[in-house]
Amino acid sequence: MKNYLYLCRTTPNHTTIMNARLFYACGLLPLGCLPGCSPDSRQNPNIVFVLADDLGAECLDVYGGTYGTPNLNRMAEEGIVYENMHSLPLSSPSRVQVMTGKFSYKNYVAFGYMNPDEHTFAHLAKAAGYDTAMIGKWQLGRSRELPEQFGFDYWCLNQLEMYKEFSPSTMGTYTERYANSYVDDMGHYEFTLYGPDYFQERVFEYLEDRKDSDRPFFLYYTMPLVHTPHTPTPDSDSWDTDYNGRFTSNTANFPDMVRYMDKQVGGLVDKLKEEGLWDNTILIFVGDNGTSTRILSEMQDGSFIRGGKGATLDCGTNVPLIITYGDRTLPARRSGRLVDLVDFMPTFADAMGVEVPEEWDTDGISLYPEICGETPLEREYTICHFNPLWPAAKTENTARIARTARYKLYDDGRFYDAENDPLEQNPIAAGSGTAEEEALREKLQGILDGLPAWTPNETDIPRKGDYGTFYDFAGPQNPF
Repeated sequence: MKNYLYLCRTTPNHTTIMNARLFYACGLLPLGCLPGCSPDSRQNPNIVFVLADDLGAECLDVYGGTYGTPNLNRMAEEGIVYENMHSLPLSSPSRVQVMTGKFSYKNYVAFGYMNPDEHTFAHLAKAAGYDTAMIGKWQLGRSRELPEQFGFDYWCLNQLEMYKEFSPSTMGTYTERYANSYVDDMGHYEFTLYGPDYFQERVFEYLEDRKDSDRPFFLYYTMPLVHTPHTPTPDSDSWDTDYNGRFTSNTANFPDMVRYMDKQVGGLVDKLKEEGLWDNTILIFVGDNGTSTRILSEMQDGSFIRGGKGATLDCGTNVPLIITYGDRTLPARRSGRLVDLVDFMPTFADAMGVEVPEEWDTDGISLYPEICGETPLEREYTICHFNPLWPAAKTENTARIARTARYKLYDDGRFYDAENDPLEQNPIAAGSGTAEEEALREKLQGILDGLPAWTPNETDIPRKGDYGTFYDFAGPQNPF
């Protein structure tokens, strides 16, 4: 089994982005005329975008994992598995990047925060006539006004105005995400025995409400699983026999958490089919960053992979991505397409039949042609700007990188063949590479030189909202 975790894959260069925009803007291929997609549909496709928390690619069977993910295996059999999907190594910067479609150096302000003037894919969906909803984890600012302000008609969230895990006195009584948790459902708190179950119920109710609508919908489902604390699930053997154990984090619970997440994805697929929504719904499953460093996963080939959350190694950025579009037969079940979080904004725009406004200054390339069976738009490189910006603490894990599918150049000069050196232990010294490697080093250096200057643990972008974050008064607390 190929170890897909250590295949670092990338995003577009500015020329490719411009060419892609001109390609569509000039009408060379009208968005509504892509073969295999919308011409036979009653309306633009529904979109369900599922973001799993702290889930590296190595956790899924289809990427060589061993935890047992039969439902995601089934989804993979009905769609496309992307082997080279890369996020940022941490949740908040990843979530800002995916929602706005911009590389992080442009608009990331602080951990747990997004500026109120940002344009999101929910704004795009509303402009296209979609009903919008967000269900799951928020972590973008402490204000109940924000979900609607960022474009969501309906929302049901945690980590919005209340985050209980920061209070030591609550441990052993409830968790913020899992056992005995509270959920903010459109401005009123609901107690639930298990947070992921409440979110899944709201997802199902939302789908039931939308099935007879003449408007398409966009659902952003940000699952709490499989983030710490690593606690039992309702399917764990200890759930009914060890009540206090429900609130105790132990990595031995991690396999159960992966399987429970997989079970919920399976339930989502079944619900879409049951409500008659499957054939006109694009379903996307992706991770927000690598797995916790506390987790050591055994692979099908007998090797082991340590989670890389918080690090710019491939084990911190290579996350699963599986896309289905009803029962359409897709020409490729596995794709080597280089994908970044910024690519979802233009993908949604193409599916919705609208264009991303140029003034939004986004950086992605659409996956929609490939979803529809057309030749994918390729990219030469990506930019990984990782500056977590914890409000109350600094971190050493900052980096700016320009990279291709195989090679990575850090702005401090380190140059790696990531495909053959995934742990980045053997930098290629200047002048010691092949002619092709040295030419690529020069090209990537030119890309880095063209970016604005930056200082680790600092930002020139001001906060523009009068709301704070949960992290303004708390350090990272070993989040990785």
